[in-house]
Amino acid sequence: MELKNYKGVIPAFITPFDKNGNYSANCAKQMIDWQISTGIGGYYFLGSNGYGPAMDTKERMAALESMCEIVDGRVPCVAHIAAVSGKDTVALAKHAASTGCIAVSAVPSYYYKLTPDEMYRYYSEISDAIDLPLIIYAKTADYTPSVAMFRKLAEIPNVKGVKYTGPSHYMMGRIKEALGEDFMVYSGYDEMCLSGIMSGADAVIGGTYNLYPDLCIRAINKLNSGDVAGAKKDYLASNAIIEVMFKYGNIQSVMRAAMSFMGIDAGYNPSPFTEIDDGKKAALKEELKALKDRLQIESIDLFDAI
Repeated sequence: MELKNYKGVIPAFITPFDKNGNYSANCAKQMIDWQISTGIGGYYFLGSNGYGPAMDTKERMAALESMCEIVDGRVPCVAHIAAVSGKDTVALAKHAASTGCIAVSAVPSYYYKLTPDEMYRYYSEISDAIDLPLIIYAKTADYTPSVAMFRKLAEIPNVKGVKYTGPSHYMMGRIKEALGEDFMVYSGYDEMCLSGIMSGADAVIGGTYNLYPDLCIRAINKLNSGDVAGAKKDYLASNAIIEVMFKYGNIQSVMRAAMSFMGIDAGYNPSPFTEIDDGKKAALKEELKALKDRLQIESIDLFDAI
């Protein structure tokens, strides 16, 4: 499957763990089967939301194998493979190529700050190791992307796209325009999903799409069909849900709790990340119910369940 088919609304999957901190295939299956049923366009595995950097190399490989096996080709999958060690990053890239992933993605080292030349070398080493497209993960909180930077990085043979996680959709749009139709751009700010699409992104990748992908799919479909008012209503509803969730702590824990309202066991976070307690969970449910009544939007699975 070509990278151009990796489109739509793509959850940055929140990898589930059991109480002992081990990856849970049972929880992953419940989450994946439901999310695919909503019409998502693919998966982005083992990034920040997926706790990839919090796992060792063997754990990441085993989890990726399991999750790709559960997906079983129903949607395209991309693996985030960055590690502090360049050697580990290359090993994870080679492994991802064996799991059926259609591409790999990587931030620059998330501990050491790389110079432009070091960044070019880093992505070149990944590209040389595999015969898969490479999506650069650009987190603008870590460095400032530019058109010139991506013109240079796109000279690397397998660099075929960017996951742009930042608020400057002006710059994201300029990168898309400069690199052309075949260079895929993915908007990574959930709070700006429609802005991302309107600024030229080919698709959106984000963590909150784990919980209500149906809402964001509908918003983008409405936008593309010319129903701007309907798209705006769903888009603002999405941001209202995000605002509620951030009140209750670790966003991955909050999403796991909210998925339980739909009968989905989304597991736990790995240590040292915490869960929300029963009191906060009950308060979250009540606040989501109040939000459902206030927003009066069309049906979504999360609101139907509470």
